[in-house]
Amino acid sequence: MSILATEFAPIGFSDRGTGPALVFVHGFLFEKRMWQPQIDYFVPRGYRVICVDMVGFGDSATAADIVLMAVHSRAVAAVLDACSVDSVVLIGNSMGGQVAPDFADRRPKQVAAVVLSDTFVGLDPDQGRAARLALPDRLANEGVRDYTEEFLPLVLSERSVRERPAVADRARAMMADADPAGAAAALRGRALRSDYTGNARRVSVAALVVVGAEDSFDRGVLGTELAENLSQSQLRVIAEAGHTPSMEGPDAFNTTLSEFLYSVPFVNRLAERGIDGGPDFAVG
Repeated sequence: MSILATEFAPIGFSDRGTGPALVFVHGFLFEKRMWQPQIDYFVPRGYRVICVDMVGFGDSATAADIVLMAVHSRAVAAVLDACSVDSVVLIGNSMGGQVAPDFADRRPKQVAAVVLSDTFVGLDPDQGRAARLALPDRLANEGVRDYTEEFLPLVLSERSVRERPAVADRARAMMADADPAGAAAALRGRALRSDYTGNARRVSVAALVVVGAEDSFDRGVLGTELAENLSQSQLRVIAEAGHTPSMEGPDAFNTTLSEFLYSVPFVNRLAERGIDGGPDFAVG
């Protein structure tokens, strides 16, 4: 784990492996530890895996009252500059996925492909926006621990909560460790963000949209809408997973991501290094 000093906040990140760079950005109330199954899978297969804490979470502490989405993009950019990375596949879950179209707008030449997991780029309806604006004050005043059990069934499938205790306990631990003030600041910025539909439509590289089949936020609609707004997209559904398929169904998620990566020219040269891409492997 490393911490990078920046003008707006210290940014926590991890950087493991060598090869084509995969950059992972977590969702709300989680942090970079959520990507451990992907680190374990992709580093031995010849990838460099960089996981970034969004500002306000994990090791990216902040004293700000509000963290706009653009600040998260700047945090990712600062980490990539510090790591001397020129080209990346940018992978984000939920709020972290919303960083991707904004970052791709700011640094289009640096993004080789994007992977958006259970994310939403349009504007919230008025009721949802009001709820997002009310929650930060609750978190700041009451803390995160009491909210954890209320939030857990929203981000994990019913099966994960009931039958996958290791997954549920891992999610609880990350949420319980979250800084209430930092989470509140990030959530205020999320509630006030602009419509990113136009940003998504300007993404010109290959895109993979991943959705948990039991995502309580998606209901089979938002992932389809997002895929339709991306010019070169594939939509994949992970069975028996909720809002965090990378944790709930890591084998299926990793296989899906691996198959997608082999279609990206930036990654294709892995074939020459003798890495087996599985039955669907093809060099484009």
